[in-house]
Amino acid sequence: MIRTAVLKRRSLDALGAGTFGLAALLVLAPAATAQSNIIPGTDVSLGQLGDIDAVGREGTFPNGMNGAAMSTTSCNVGSVQVPWFSPMNEDHPFIAFIVTREDDSGRIYQISDRSYLKHGFFALASNECNLGCNPPSQFGDYLGVGCSDTYGISNNSDKFYLGPPEEVDPWLGEWDAFCSYFDLGLNPGSCNGLRSFSQSQAASLGPVGTRINVSDQDLIDSGTNAQFAYQAYYVIRGEQESNRGNNLGWRDMTANWNGTKWNLDGSGSLNEGSILDSWDGATVTSATNGLTDGRVYAGVVVTTTRDGEWHYEYALHNRDNSRGVSEFRVPFCSAAPPSNFGFRDVDDDAGNDWTATVVGNELVFSAPAGNALEWNTIFNVWFDCPAAPESGAAVLVQDQPGAGPGQFSILTTVPTLAVLNDLGPGCSLSGTPPRLTLAGNDQFPSLGNSGFKLAVRDQAAGSFGYLFYSGTTSVTPIPPSCTAYLGGTFGIDIFTLGTAVSNPSGNSVYSLPIPNNPAFEGAELTLQSVVVNLGGPFAGIADLSNGARLRVGNAISGCF
Repeated sequence: MIRTAVLKRRSLDALGAGTFGLAALLVLAPAATAQSNIIPGTDVSLGQLGDIDAVGREGTFPNGMNGAAMSTTSCNVGSVQVPWFSPMNEDHPFIAFIVTREDDSGRIYQISDRSYLKHGFFALASNECNLGCNPPSQFGDYLGVGCSDTYGISNNSDKFYLGPPEEVDPWLGEWDAFCSYFDLGLNPGSCNGLRSFSQSQAASLGPVGTRINVSDQDLIDSGTNAQFAYQAYYVIRGEQESNRGNNLGWRDMTANWNGTKWNLDGSGSLNEGSILDSWDGATVTSATNGLTDGRVYAGVVVTTTRDGEWHYEYALHNRDNSRGVSEFRVPFCSAAPPSNFGFRDVDDDAGNDWTATVVGNELVFSAPAGNALEWNTIFNVWFDCPAAPESGAAVLVQDQPGAGPGQFSILTTVPTLAVLNDLGPGCSLSGTPPRLTLAGNDQFPSLGNSGFKLAVRDQAAGSFGYLFYSGTTSVTPIPPSCTAYLGGTFGIDIFTLGTAVSNPSGNSVYSLPIPNNPAFEGAELTLQSVVVNLGGPFAGIADLSNGARLRVGNAISGCF
């Protein structure tokens, strides 16, 4: 099916022609139907991912654009021969490509455009997969059982056989030749199902054209410790979803400018699975919309911030979900709302970026019309949050109507483990109260964490402060503008945890090593800091921080 948002980056004219979100899953939806065109015994793998290279370029370095291609080898590991007819016959495979970059930002992102697909047109009967090739009944038109077929760089860069991904249903592996790009060509007339796109038209697209587009700027390292990878995916008509894991694979890539062109080279061996697996430190999971549509991968990396929060980086890779994804919904604790939202997609159009809004206890990233996460693309979202990471369900909302539910869940890492709950604001002579937060690189209050720390921020430089704790909470207004959150009586229920002097940035740190003692599992403390400030609103001599409730242990989970 051709979407409304076709050829988003290159038009024909431009070419020269847990408890969170689970209730939301229980929605009325069309009756789920399994994949309708399964051909039993069909199983094609990406047996080899060969080298990659920049085969053409336009523009002047360092602002040029490169047309790249990679070599792929398919293996028929199934029990039936697989059709490999040339277009305009509709029964052939498609090969999809992605190139990514990871750098000091800690983010992996797609630097190739949503490139055109290779349409299979002829199958060899080689034995490169060492399975023992059974020659097919019609040589060239089928990939025989146990046989392999290699498309080299020159083959996969041939623009005559590259077509737009919008025309292919990746879930079913089907393509409609009638009124297709190949049918219409670069000078569209009436549709007749015959090929109008010619070799001369393909050549007219130039050295980059519909090849994998990667810009110079995305290949330049600039001291960011950039790491590159590339991926290929075979779309096979009638192959059931459970057999598709071996269709997808990636390799590391190096990129070096030689003064005239980029030398792109593969390194390392083929890795089966999503290219998100190349992301350093990432947890990668995936899900399908039941048996009704294809797979989406979610990679996530969580790091601590200098402000006592956690930074969440997500990368979403739509392998073959035909309906696309227009929302990504992440649960969070109401007392620990996220902030500093961000988004990145494949194009350079800031006008179609996804937006982030808080809806109840979910952070919802939403696509504008025409910029869903389509198949064979990777989008990124990120944010900061005071809550720690734990395993939980996020929700992917389908962009287009179709069989099956309108949304489905994906198990990933979510910010639903609250360890320091904000009880309310503090007070200050300056109008900006001191703020009590987590601190340090190891800011989870687990048993035996000898490096656990708390910080009091937003003080005047050189301020002297006290940190107090109590086992209970009591919200007590103190005129004119302060609130005490510590329950009980000083010396009986309320005690001092320590003292500290703020640094030139107005931050002070309290080291609070946590004993490795099971008796502390699940313990909760109410905390508040008193910062000496003559004339301050607390008794005329001090400011008060916000109140906070701390949970300690290895088995804590969820929100307060």
